Amino acid sequence: MRKQPRVLSINFPFQDQQVVQEESLATLRALFDFDVLVIRPERFNFPTGDYGLCQGLKAMMHVKESELARLFANGGIAVVLLDVPCTYSVLTGGYSIQTRYSVSNYDFLSDDFADCLRSGSGEQISYYGSEEPFVEVLKRSIVAWTAYVVRDPPPPFHELRFFAKAGAGARVAGKMPYQEGHLIILPNLMRLEETLFFEVCNEYRYERQGSTAPDWLKDVYLPGLSDIQSRIENIDKQILDLRAAWEQETQQEDDRLMYRKLLYEKGRTQLEPIIVRALNDLGFAATPGEIIKGTNYEIDGRTTKGSMPGLVEVKGSKKQILLEEFSPFVVKIVADHQATGVISKGILVGNGLCETSPENRLGDAIFSPHVLDGSRRNSIALVNSAELYWLCCTLLDGATLDRNAIREAILTGNGYVDLKLFCGKSPWRKTT
Repeated sequence: MRKQPRVLSINFPFQDQQVVQEESLATLRALFDFDVLVIRPERFNFPTGDYGLCQGLKAMMHVKESELARLFANGGIAVVLLDVPCTYSVLTGGYSIQTRYSVSNYDFLSDDFADCLRSGSGEQISYYGSEEPFVEVLKRSIVAWTAYVVRDPPPPFHELRFFAKAGAGARVAGKMPYQEGHLIILPNLMRLEETLFFEVCNEYRYERQGSTAPDWLKDVYLPGLSDIQSRIENIDKQILDLRAAWEQETQQEDDRLMYRKLLYEKGRTQLEPIIVRALNDLGFAATPGEIIKGTNYEIDGRTTKGSMPGLVEVKGSKKQILLEEFSPFVVKIVADHQATGVISKGILVGNGLCETSPENRLGDAIFSPHVLDGSRRNSIALVNSAELYWLCCTLLDGATLDRNAIREAILTGNGYVDLKLFCGKSPWRKTT
């Protein structure tokens, strides 16, 4: 009987003490130093917005992808237990020009493998490859799938042949020969039948492994091979071009979807940037938030174009915007006047009642009566962010708007400023 293969397991527990076990893919162990790699991709649980961490994860995935290629070249087997696909993303740059950097927990395979996966959980699966020995392994194990394949994986793993599914269009187990080795995709497991698993891995590792091609074989003429290889090179280039185009369009999609944050975000870190951007769309030449010089007061932005400068305050809430959220803004306006010697217009953009459908919270109802009264007494303009979104949609639809008139309506308004007067067709019934 052939001896047990040397196995490295990452993020999946084995009972067999001969299995080398690591909690993370960030191990210093080389993947190609083993006969079999078992890996359950880790779920990312890191602080958000860390560019250095994102780049570190990308570098680690690149190294492990290279090591995995050597594993396959050595005739090794990589067994991937499908778990929830996760992406760690970071946006860098200013509010109007931003770059997204991202890495997924499946990038050790390829940087777009996670795109073919979806999250979901269950226990029932059906098999359609009875001759496949891993089917018997799964039948003797306890399956608890947490992810599934919804479309054919991208190259170089597009030749995966599946033998188990969780439902229509939800494949959970597959296999393919790759270089001198094999890639095996299995569903997540609560318990693995280890003895049979090792036997099947032995079969794949040794009995299904072909002979190593001799060095002189590359010099042997084979009719038509060079033409096929040339076509493959052209297709590879097309794939790269399509990938670049996809990334560009994805970035534009992310950039456009940010406008919807005007409708549902209530935290400053998410709501403030898109409000500043929307004001810039209207030609306010707005700047990001800052601390008023010589004070401890923070404002959410300034407007620098129009009949007078403006100070921007951003508020979001599941309820109405209340007086206690409004009152500190009055103090900031006075403090800024004292610090700069310039009288600036107060502009409070509120996303009140943010969990209500936007078409049902237009007008001044998102502000409490005390805020409406206080804004008129202190010459502060109140802007409904749902109406600001509507105005942005009007601009994005290509309509011609009098931006000067819109700016002056805000800069000269006291209390609620009705932006609906400038808006085009309603966006509330659109689905895209």
